[in-house]
Amino acid sequence: MTRNTREIFAAIDQMEPTAFTAHLTDDVRFRFGNADAVYGHEAVEAGISGFFGTIGGMHHHIRAVWDVDADTTVAVIDVEYIRGDGEHVFTPNVDILTWEGDKVADWQIVIDVSPIYAPLDQVPAAARALQSA
Repeated sequence: MTRNTREIFAAIDQMEPTAFTAHLTDDVRFRFGNADAVYGHEAVEAGISGFFGTIGGMHHHIRAVWDVDADTTVAVIDVEYIRGDGEHVFTPNVDILTWEGDKVADWQIVIDVSPIYAPLDQVPAAARALQSA
């Protein structure tokens, strides 16, 4: 396994929790949006499995990836979500990954997922289409 950020996001898009957690340290700290941080594979798998159960699919459109230092990567992404009603919405987000060897030891996701769950007529126009760079 290597520090391939794009490979990790492709694993997330498969919506297979164990494919994702294979890229994480055993004691990973994981925080999604404004939710409390969780620790370890079991907690991450439970949390993302619950989230995956509320959506029909997703795809990460990676805009940029920066290696800030030897152990920190920042990714800027537009995430395309397929809502329960089949509509597609796009949410910008920033992920901050702190590495330990070839695995992520700390993962912070800064995102607003409200367009996934809001009534469609309340979803901002910017979230209804992938924005150009």
